[in-house]
Amino acid sequence: MPEFGIPPGVGVLRQMITVGKTDRPVDLQFHLSQIVHRFTRGTAERLRRKDMTAFARRADWLRRRMAGVSDAELLQRADRYKVGAAASRPVDEAMAKLTAIVAIMAERHLGLRPYRSQLAGAGVLLSGGIAEMETGAGKTLTAAIAAVVAVLSGERVHLITANDYLAARDAAWLKDFYAIFGLSSGVITHEVPPAERSSVYAAAIVYGSNKEIAFDYLRNRITLGSDSGAVRLALQPLHDPSPRSNGVTMRGLPFAIVDEADSVLVDECRTPLIISETRQPDPDWASIGHQLAADLEPRVDFELQRDNRQIKLTSVGKSKLAKKGEKIGGVWRNMTRREHAAAQALAALHLFHRDEHYVVQNDKIELIDEYTGRTAEDRSLGDGLHQMIEAKEKVTITGQRETMGRITYQTFFRRYRRLAGMTGTAREITGELASVYGVQVTTVRSAYRTKRRFLIPRIYRSEDAKLKAVVQKVRRLQARGQPVLVATRTIRTSLCVSEALTEAMIEHSVLNATQDAHEGDVIAQAGQLRRVTVATNMAGRGVDIKLGDDVVRLGGLHVILTELHEAGRIDRQVFGRCARQGDRGSVQTMLSWSDPLIETFGGWKAKWRMGHLFTFLKAQRRAEALHARARLDLLKQDQNRETRLKFTGTSE
Repeated sequence: MPEFGIPPGVGVLRQMITVGKTDRPVDLQFHLSQIVHRFTRGTAERLRRKDMTAFARRADWLRRRMAGVSDAELLQRADRYKVGAAASRPVDEAMAKLTAIVAIMAERHLGLRPYRSQLAGAGVLLSGGIAEMETGAGKTLTAAIAAVVAVLSGERVHLITANDYLAARDAAWLKDFYAIFGLSSGVITHEVPPAERSSVYAAAIVYGSNKEIAFDYLRNRITLGSDSGAVRLALQPLHDPSPRSNGVTMRGLPFAIVDEADSVLVDECRTPLIISETRQPDPDWASIGHQLAADLEPRVDFELQRDNRQIKLTSVGKSKLAKKGEKIGGVWRNMTRREHAAAQALAALHLFHRDEHYVVQNDKIELIDEYTGRTAEDRSLGDGLHQMIEAKEKVTITGQRETMGRITYQTFFRRYRRLAGMTGTAREITGELASVYGVQVTTVRSAYRTKRRFLIPRIYRSEDAKLKAVVQKVRRLQARGQPVLVATRTIRTSLCVSEALTEAMIEHSVLNATQDAHEGDVIAQAGQLRRVTVATNMAGRGVDIKLGDDVVRLGGLHVILTELHEAGRIDRQVFGRCARQGDRGSVQTMLSWSDPLIETFGGWKAKWRMGHLFTFLKAQRRAEALHARARLDLLKQDQNRETRLKFTGTSE
């Protein structure tokens, strides 16, 4: 059997179409990769898929051939095969043999026989690519197989998930499985104290959320300061009894396998990671800022830029602020200070809304992650905006933050020695993943043929009309016993839907960032007969809704999407909650013309196109393009900043 390398004559083509990490400016690299990707994506993707299909067939054939071999003999063979399966090589015969052994062990000790699609997905990960796999295709097991093979091939692995819950769940489930191969594993969550993190990172396989691992790396960089060179760190203990390296918890950035790669590598990249110290609170600054903004009028004194959440003061508004500043006196006579404070106060009043962008809990403002629907713990807005929101909601005003360390997710993940990932929604961002991270997307065909039915979308002229239609739809489905998931984008909408269902005397459960105490129970019951669940994105990524008895016969879970998200990939993740692993399921989109997506990104012509779903999709594409531009700009700023810091001899 030949090795699974690049077929003759294809190497040059692949070099042309693969845009990796180069020294070209990132904006030029980004646009060049988009052009190359557009003209070559079909050919390149077919070649990669052909390679991975061959790899999966070979591994599956070897699995069947070795099915009668004992565990002890299989482990001995794994020791022999791993010598030839060097981590830096493409997937080959040695890796196929190791993959087959891991697959046999998974069937024996986890009770799960990997499908060929999962073996192909593992091959994509081992080759350093992004595997696009259908939701419900078993990505957790796919990652576990790739992780074991990678460690046996001489690498340590970081398995990075979208949140602490998924990291802890997967690590607990697979800990004993890894131990069969003599591999240690651990998990980094928010609850793990700093003193224990060093021992966790010493494990061969480490689970953790993107936030926790990235912040640990940034803390290590701050601890090391300018002494981050390998030679300096090695020599420092010879002359310093307490070297800085003693405070380092991580052991480098080896091989990262990123679950929900589109969320972690793209969606999260609009905001940099910042470690800061809190200054003394200054309530006067926030209160005077609101005083300055009190009677300023939109379109006269300021313009709202909703697409990028910014305020632009007009000349009339600046004149009003100048007069107010003279009356208040002191530092408020300074133009820069008063205009900045007024603009931040206006943003807090008009661009950031309760139960949409943040919630108020325990006398605190907690921001909501718009992609996951969860509260973003310990995250705050900068430049005094957070304090303006606190003053607006009349909670205790905290001090502004002084930055100690800063890094973007793009910069962080580009520093891993090898990077791979998997997701159910990557085809829209293949060019960005290639240009920024140097990784290619390969679609892995599912072992099941999807039975998901898409019903005709409905668009209503008002929010009230939409809510009435949703209630009627839910009542009809519940009457026939079919479970329903009503998906919303914001907490506010989930509460409105819940109120409408309550008035109609329809029993239901609500899952959002303010009502998450029984998240596990709500998800466990969401697929049962006659169950109605209203949920934000918390019921999206990583959520597997099990169907009850007779539910499949009735048509499976029905998903109603009541708002479009700013990225179409998130909508597809919501759709993926139904019709998983070959089950039946259905989806319907029910929208209104007061949808925030239309108001923010629809443009002035949107109102003339009522009745057309195309208007919503065009607004969604505009939002995606703006977000992509913002991510690219942030990466460019980070690269320029890194260049300046290197010149001064400092770290992040």
